[in-house]
Amino acid sequence: MTVVDIRNIFGGRNIEIFHTDEAYIYYSEEKNDSGKNELFILEYDRRKKHERLITNYTLDDPTFVEHIFAFEETIILILENGKNSLWLIELAKKDGTELNRRKIVCTGSFRSCLALDSTHMLIYMGPDDANKEMFAQYRSITGCECLCYLYDLETNVKHFVKNQLIARLGTDSIKIMNVQGIKYVILLDPFADEDIKRGYYEEQRWINVDIRDNIWLCLLSELITELEHDSDIITKKCIASADIKALARYMGTDKEKMYFRAKEFRSGQEKICSYNVFTGALAIEADLASAENTGIFYILEERPFSLFALEDDKMTVAVKGLVGSRAELRYKSSMGRFVTCIDDRYIITRRVNKTTGAQIYSIYDSENRMHEEYECNCYLNANTVILY
Repeated sequence: MTVVDIRNIFGGRNIEIFHTDEAYIYYSEEKNDSGKNELFILEYDRRKKHERLITNYTLDDPTFVEHIFAFEETIILILENGKNSLWLIELAKKDGTELNRRKIVCTGSFRSCLALDSTHMLIYMGPDDANKEMFAQYRSITGCECLCYLYDLETNVKHFVKNQLIARLGTDSIKIMNVQGIKYVILLDPFADEDIKRGYYEEQRWINVDIRDNIWLCLLSELITELEHDSDIITKKCIASADIKALARYMGTDKEKMYFRAKEFRSGQEKICSYNVFTGALAIEADLASAENTGIFYILEERPFSLFALEDDKMTVAVKGLVGSRAELRYKSSMGRFVTCIDDRYIITRRVNKTTGAQIYSIYDSENRMHEEYECNCYLNANTVILY
């Protein structure tokens, strides 16, 4: 485990970390100076312990919300206020040079965005007052709530996405995965919330439509090419599926595997399964006992995926790693809510100071049975803990 303590630098500042690697921490800071809203993009060198300003902007519109995506050489900044236009700014990491600045106008009002890679951005737009009827007609034909656009930063061309699956899912259901240098897209296509789907299962004798959860996989390069060529069909592979009798839900990824939770409604059995993107192999990684019957609860991390079983006897919490961890540890309940376990040794917990409302994070070393508390924010990235 690596602990980066930068409370003395970040303390009292409105900081939002958006990317970290082994050498640097990238973050934004907002300030209001003499009535002007200022946005700063900064870099912290972990080795030199030095802060560097990449660039800054004065936001003329106080309602602007920023969305920031970091890549190897560039940072993409989206500024939007929920209306029909947004600013896209591409920055060079090394010196803050503006490589691209475009005002993008779309139909509807901004809902969300996702950078597929350093040169392609998905933009989702929902109904606004001026286009309510058009969106209603679009929804009746396609079943999609939003219009979706693919923006190419190299050509500055905006493509309307005709594929209904991409348009329907939205950014929360699209995951990017890099396996041995090849980028894949995981598309999460559940039928409905778990309780709703269970309700359909219980009434299945009255239902004659295909009710199904699907998880799809496609190559990022192929997906981008197909969307740019206005194709309404994309090349994809179904890697997990569950009909009306069961459930399939995405859990997370690691270097090669995508993990999902599979549940059969009749028996109540739940398992964590994996799909190896490189080999195509399916495997059962863990059986889940019902918390209702055992008192065991589960905590997971999405990237890299790990799963822990917790059992609280009011005095202590037992932690057992089920996937991505072999930990079998115990800590005092008074330390707070379990966050994660690192290197099968260090437990991170969080509690709130009831008097001040401040967050208090604890790092417990299970080998020497010592723990330290920090009243600050905490950012976790794999085995790195950033205190700020």
